[in-house]
Amino acid sequence: MPEVINHETFFDLPFPRSVVWPVFSQTDWLNRSLGLPVVIYKTEPLEEGGSAVFASAKMSGMELRWREWPFEWNEPEFYRVRREFPAGPLREISGGVDFLETPDGTRLRVHSQFFPRNVIGNWLAKIIIAPKAGRDMARTVAHVKKFLHGKERRSLPELPVSPTNEIVLRECAENLRRAVGEARGVERLTEWLRSVPDVELTHIRPKVLARLWNADTWETLRLMLLGTQNGLLQFRWEVLCPGCRSTRASRTTRLADLKREAHCDVCDIRFDAEFDKSVELKFAVHPSVRKIPDQTFCLAGPGGKPHVLRQLLLKPGETRHWKWPGNSADLRLRSPQVKQPSSGEETIGRADGLIECSPEGFHYRPAPTQNVWLISNPNQFPVQVSLEKIAWSDDILTAAAVTNWQVFRDLFAAEVVAPGEQITVGEQSLLFTDLRGSTAMYHDLGDARAYAQVRNHFGILSDAICMNHGGIVKTIGDAVMAAFSNPCDAFAAAEKMFADIGKANRKLPERQQLVLKAGLHAGPCLAVNANDRLDYFGTTVNLAARLADYSRGGELMISDEIFLRAEVRRRFDHKLSSAELNQFVPRGFAQPVNIWLVPMN
Repeated sequence: MPEVINHETFFDLPFPRSVVWPVFSQTDWLNRSLGLPVVIYKTEPLEEGGSAVFASAKMSGMELRWREWPFEWNEPEFYRVRREFPAGPLREISGGVDFLETPDGTRLRVHSQFFPRNVIGNWLAKIIIAPKAGRDMARTVAHVKKFLHGKERRSLPELPVSPTNEIVLRECAENLRRAVGEARGVERLTEWLRSVPDVELTHIRPKVLARLWNADTWETLRLMLLGTQNGLLQFRWEVLCPGCRSTRASRTTRLADLKREAHCDVCDIRFDAEFDKSVELKFAVHPSVRKIPDQTFCLAGPGGKPHVLRQLLLKPGETRHWKWPGNSADLRLRSPQVKQPSSGEETIGRADGLIECSPEGFHYRPAPTQNVWLISNPNQFPVQVSLEKIAWSDDILTAAAVTNWQVFRDLFAAEVVAPGEQITVGEQSLLFTDLRGSTAMYHDLGDARAYAQVRNHFGILSDAICMNHGGIVKTIGDAVMAAFSNPCDAFAAAEKMFADIGKANRKLPERQQLVLKAGLHAGPCLAVNANDRLDYFGTTVNLAARLADYSRGGELMISDEIFLRAEVRRRFDHKLSSAELNQFVPRGFAQPVNIWLVPMN
């Protein structure tokens, strides 16, 4: 049998690992930069859970096929991957990158092992593949050094840049300037769309772009929404898997195409789409501006899973040392081959232990050696284990956040879920308002004058809602139902409503003054299509509406779910300190609930 061929090269960068890791762990981008071919992936479900991943690519006119085993990594120390070829001159290639700390920065150890099937494979590995890989990586490292020194705009060299249709770009940009009313943001967006590599323009996250530009997130989102309306961009609604937090399904440009249930073929699980967590709005450059193929060069490297800090693949019966972080309260262990994940809180205060991966769950046992963590796979099949952050990334612009914003609702009123579809919203903050004594006001002032007052009040409420990133779901007579993704935004909107109504009242005779009632509650609900408008239903909605009914006017009624939130207490202590606790049984409810009366005038 031909010998195993080992190859390694070293590169020094005068930057810490925390800076170097984000660049070189983006394996999809790195493979594009190195000139590797497009990869087609297929999955097959495994009986024990998860999927086997198979890949194919064409290189030098020859089709290569292989099984790709899960990447292993420990951020920011190393990553590696193994690929097995059923036919051809090579049986297997494994390799990766070690990020070694040095007094002057980081030393990259780029290593690979080739397992030839025959003498041709031996020759290919020694004479062709390994030397070329070393030269290509040297070129890439030299570029990355310049990028990290601020002398290059792009993180990696040779990333493809498709040609721009300048006629369409200029026409759409001019239309966008008229819609936005200023030129600077439009010019920055159009230059960015013209110049950045293709890989940056198929899954654009507004929050990431705003951070890149050092700009306000909501202003950036508004620019992108108007850019979509004027032909520069397209929507990309994606349903993210709760395991790998990526999407394998076809992206859709219409919210109506989303279904309540989704499937991830890599994790091989079915799950509910959650409007406030896993349904994400991304953007892509419009194909009439730049036609970019949606290609994959690497499926599951560490850069594509930033929520996963560590991942390993345990062979059947294997036990390994495991580095467990000191503060693991916000982390969990998860595996496609283990039914129940394990919270990091279960190990807080322990200095050592053995974690056993059984099909039903992760089991902790005392370690045979003190001050050492071990992880064991007692099964007859491999087990992939991930240590990951429980919280979802703040970079995700959820469907709930964007559809709650009045700007989006005004620009894209037709963007609703399909009729009859019900999409879960894990949490929504709902604000109901009404006017006290409006019937008497119509009687005293007459319909025309009273309606003018009410219409003015709607304008005040709408401004407060939009300013705080919420949206009006519907109006019912003098009442308003508004939705927010953040309870602090909802409370801030209510605070501004009462303040601005008070300012307006000071200019009016007493009998013409408006008295506002409001109720605020947060909780789960369902997003539905109601008369071609996005609406919300459920117990949370019913209780929020009942809270407003109990307001006497000039006060905000809030539930425990709002009052007990630490972030709400910190930000609005000046109002909440005077809150009065009551209990009542809402109409249609069997049990009493706590209600906090917050004076607002």
